[in-house]
Amino acid sequence: MKILIIDDNMEFRIMISDYFSELGFEVLEAEDGKTGLEMAKKVEPDIIFLDVMMPDIGGIEVLRELGADDDTRKVPVFIITGSYFESKMNQLFMQESNCKEFLSKTAELAVIQKKVEAVLGK
Repeated sequence: MKILIIDDNMEFRIMISDYFSELGFEVLEAEDGKTGLEMAKKVEPDIIFLDVMMPDIGGIEVLRELGADDDTRKVPVFIITGSYFESKMNQLFMQESNCKEFLSKTAELAVIQKKVEAVLGK
């Protein structure tokens, strides 16, 4: 199973990568939205972790581009953000059909793991 992390925060990418690699996942990383979109098409991940605030293309634009592309439209996306957003922001992302979760980066990794397993049917 492949996870693609699209996040400009290197520490977060390393933490997620280490955790899920130990569980047997293949974890790929992109440090910005443009690279993440290109990688999503090439590597065909089973799930994508996506940050909201990134320097080049924001998370909502990446999410919508993934949803508009035939190759990536069915890939479940977890929005995992370090920023606090009001519930309207959560609702904006959750309206997109490929967005399955909207989580804080402070969520316990075991909780994220259970949600990943539920979405992937493991």
